[in-house]
Amino acid sequence: MTTIEKQLTGYLKDAHAMQEHVEAALSELLTTSADEPDMCRPLGRYAERTHVHRREIEARLRAHGSAPSLVRDAGALFAAVVEGGLGRSRRDTAGRHMRDAYVAVHLQIAAGEMLRRVAERAGDAETAGVAAGLCDDAYAMARELSDRWDLAVAMSLRQHGVRDVPPPQGGAGRSGGDDR
Repeated sequence: MTTIEKQLTGYLKDAHAMQEHVEAALSELLTTSADEPDMCRPLGRYAERTHVHRREIEARLRAHGSAPSLVRDAGALFAAVVEGGLGRSRRDTAGRHMRDAYVAVHLQIAAGEMLRRVAERAGDAETAGVAAGLCDDAYAMARELSDRWDLAVAMSLRQHGVRDVPPPQGGAGRSGGDDR
């Protein structure tokens, strides 16, 4: 196996572990926001797409004579379980799960962008296409989450028993897409 093939396989394993982590983070946020259809609909669609991308990555690993890394996946799953357990023990689950999902999606973008670029350099157009699709979906989800910060705040305040809070001053708050 050449050095670039080793790198490609490593990035495939990283992307697979990240998909596992994102699936767990989305599951937590979906559970927390079950009574908020404006939050659940896009999250549910994205959870389905994340599952598809994980399967595509597994197929690309097999095409390269490899399999997901149990060590990497176990580490990602352990981190997700710890986050989930801590999230349930803290009172602000909606806000924290939203934050964790937002971070996880951006880590997914980073893993996908690295995978795409290495695959292109290795001449693996099929893996590059899988990574590009993953990135497209992750960028779209990042925008969806950005558009829902005010909803996450409202959910969080309700969880703390805070009611009748006026909307943010200046209208509905910053619009999504500005990831400052």
